[in-house]
Amino acid sequence: MKHLFLINPYAGKYDRTQEVREKLRTVLAGREDPWEVAVTQYPGHGVELVRSAAEQGEPLRVYACGGDGTLNEAVSGAAGYAHVAVTHYPMGSGNDFLRMFGPDACRFYDLKELLDGPQTPMDLIECNGRLALNVCSIGFDARIGLGAADFKKLPLVSGTMAYQLSALRTIVQGIHRPYRVEVDGETLPGEDFTLICACNGRYYGGGFNPSPDAMPDDGLLNFLIIPAVSRFTVLALIQKFARGEAGEIPGVLLRQGREMNVTCDRVSMINLDGERVDGAQLTARLSEKKVNFIYPAGATWG
Repeated sequence: MKHLFLINPYAGKYDRTQEVREKLRTVLAGREDPWEVAVTQYPGHGVELVRSAAEQGEPLRVYACGGDGTLNEAVSGAAGYAHVAVTHYPMGSGNDFLRMFGPDACRFYDLKELLDGPQTPMDLIECNGRLALNVCSIGFDARIGLGAADFKKLPLVSGTMAYQLSALRTIVQGIHRPYRVEVDGETLPGEDFTLICACNGRYYGGGFNPSPDAMPDDGLLNFLIIPAVSRFTVLALIQKFARGEAGEIPGVLLRQGREMNVTCDRVSMINLDGERVDGAQLTARLSEKKVNFIYPAGATWG
C-alpha cells in the first residue's frame, strides 16, 4: 500500500508544506509502507498527480492536504479506480465536506486516525463533464461566493469585506434570474429562481447547510430549488439556509433524484465544490463513477 500526500501550498492563510512534511516524518516513522509528498503548482495539477499515481495500478491511499478544492482535485483524479482511496487532511478555510461528520470531523486533523482508517465508496456528482463530491450550485450563492474574487484583488480589501462587497453587488444586480429547471425529466413550475443546488454532501460555502438529509452513499442526489424572492426577504432566506432550514422557505422545492438540468438565459457562474465553471446550461447528474473515501474508525455521517 502506497500513501500519497497531496499538499496545496496556497490553502489556508500561509504555506504549510514544510510543517506537514515534518509531521509526516514523525507519524510515518517505523512504517514499512512507501509514501510520497506531491505539492500542487497550478489549478488541476492535483487531478493530474493523483490520476498518474492511480494508473500505476498498485493499492494507493491519497491524503488531500488543503481545502475543499484540494479534496475535489484528489477525488477527481481517483474517481473510478477501485484500488485507490481518498481522504481529507483539512488545511483550508471551509473544509465543508467534513462537516457532515459532526463532532467526528475534528478527528480528520489526526493523521494517525486516517492512515489505517476504513474506507467506503461514495457517490459523485457529474456537473458539465466535471466531478464533485459535495455540492454543485447556481444562482445567488454562486454569484456571491465566486464573485468575491473580483474584490479580493483590490488593495486593503479583506476576505470578509470581499464577500460583503460581492453580496452588495449581487443584491443590486438582482436576487433572481430566469431559469428552466428539470429534475429527472420533470419540468418544475416557475420561471424565476433565486438559488438551485445539487447536493451529495450537506454543507458548503463555509457552513451553509442546503440539504441536512443528504447522504453521500445512497445512490441519490438531493436537489434544492428556491424560487424568486424579494430583496427584503434575502436576509431571512440566508439565515434559514445557513441553519439547514431551507425547507421552511415558502415555495421551496425539494427533490431526490439522479439528474437535474438547468437552462439559463445567459452564461452564468456555476459553483462546483468551490471552483468556478461558466455555462448557460447546467447538467448535474449522479456519476457512474464512485470514489473510495477514508474516514476515522467509528466516525459516522448518518
